[in-house]
Formats: sequence, structure tokens, C-alpha cells
Amino acid sequence: MAEVTLTVNNRSFNLACAEGDEARLQNLASYVDERLQAIASSGVVRKESDLMALTAIVLADELFEAQSATSNDNGQTTEDYSSKLTKALQEQEAEYAAQVDILTSTVKKLTETLK
Repeated sequence: MAEVTLTVNNRSFNLACAEGDEARLQNLASYVDERLQAIASSGVVRKESDLMALTAIVLADELFEAQSATSNDNGQTTEDYSSKLTKALQEQEAEYAAQVDILTSTVKKLTETLK
């Protein structure tokens, strides 16, 4: 188990993490801190707890927007689209297999007539 020190709003947090996850966690903390500092510089909130809460809400909004962007106009998620695409491919494969069977049967009949 690795340990990483993250800094958000000039406060340090020591976290245990899986080996190799240190850089990712530092990047995430840096992003959170950037968003927090932008909100803090606007002067909208004064208390640290309010600043943290507002930052969490802004980040949640970004997450929801990103999730919404992965949905199509029908509200279909990427996972739903993937399932439908897989099903369509399987149906196409079955159709091709049926055509191959017909062609095979036709070739057999032609072979028999040539004998």
C-alpha cells in the first residue's frame, strides 16, 4: 500500500492508496484545488466549510454534465447504445451465416448435378 500527501486549500491530507495511484490522486487533488481557488477568488463565500461545500456542488455539476453528454437525445446511455450495437452486430452475423448456408447448399446441388 502506498501513501500520498494531497494539498487542497493549503491543507495537507495523507491518504493510503494502491501502488501507482499516487500521481492520479495528486492530479485529482490539484484539479479540486484549482476549482476551489477559482470559487474562493470570486469572493462569493467566506467560511471554509461553505467554500468546500460549494466546490463539491460545482464538481458534482461538472460530473452530471459529463454524464449527460454521454447520453444521446433519447436519454440513452453509452452502455445502452453499446448493448444495442452488440445485438445488431449479432443479428448481422446470423444473417451472414444464413446466407453462407444457402450458398453452401447451392454449391452442393451444383456439384451433384455435375457428377
